[in-house]
Amino acid sequence: MGAWHGVRAFLKLMLIVAPVYTLVTFLKYTPVIRVFAEFMAPLMKHFGLPGEAALAIILGNIVNLYAGLGAITALKITTAQLTVLSLMLLLSHSQILETAVFFQIRAKWWLLWAIRLVLSFAAGIGLSRLIVKSVPAGAADAARLAQMAQMRYVGMGPALGNWARGLLLDTGVKMLLVLVAIFIILELGRRYGLLEKVLRAIGAVTRFIGLKPEAGMPWLAGNVFGIVFGAGVVIESVREGQLDSKQVTLVATFLALCHGLFEDTAIFMVLGANMFWILVPRIVLAVAVTWVLSKVLRDDRGGAKPPMVPGS
Repeated sequence: MGAWHGVRAFLKLMLIVAPVYTLVTFLKYTPVIRVFAEFMAPLMKHFGLPGEAALAIILGNIVNLYAGLGAITALKITTAQLTVLSLMLLLSHSQILETAVFFQIRAKWWLLWAIRLVLSFAAGIGLSRLIVKSVPAGAADAARLAQMAQMRYVGMGPALGNWARGLLLDTGVKMLLVLVAIFIILELGRRYGLLEKVLRAIGAVTRFIGLKPEAGMPWLAGNVFGIVFGAGVVIESVREGQLDSKQVTLVATFLALCHGLFEDTAIFMVLGANMFWILVPRIVLAVAVTWVLSKVLRDDRGGAKPPMVPGS
């Protein structure tokens, strides 16, 4: 039963992931990303970063966190600058894909997109004032940005091959395996009473930010495994009538700012980022913003609506 729930959630998510992934892959072969990076480069001084850091922010937000990570490895920046850039990317990344996922689960996607972007920039400015000693002058070299940002088109065959490998193997297989594993774990956790114990342990936190007990499991799954996998649990919870639109938006708000706590934090720590500054601000901002929205948003009196499924 748990495995089937995982497969069903995977199929629903792939309906939105596949076209978005295809769009992003196409953009990599165009000058769009490079143009954005060149436009952003002069603004990097406000974050205490060199102009080339614009590429990491653009790739991280348009493509995914790992694309931004790849750009970071090509930069020559201090530990403090790395920490600022890491915090900005952890707060706002994969905006095209993850915003599409928010739309799929009927969260207020436009609000979450704006919150992530604004808080990412605000956190970058604020943290840079605290820990970056000097602000670099000048913008990035346009030729260097162009070389790093735009993929070289060498033919339809190789391009389609890269697209298929990325979508089916790197993305699809990983999503399927992780979602099936999550729902099997949930099924076993419910059967043996472990899930109730975990949810009781985190109950004080979830109640404070306005989440009902039924929202605890999607919230926990997203924090551990990430937005896409947490969304898979949200889809099943909405289908079973456990979450209304307000609860979906509150879960999505917290996860938009703070998800994949273990894996994502560890990756940037390995590069040399300061754990305190890339972890604590995210948790504090996620708690604060979710709490505010829990007071502002109205309760859904019409009951839960099923997630949107194209073609159904």
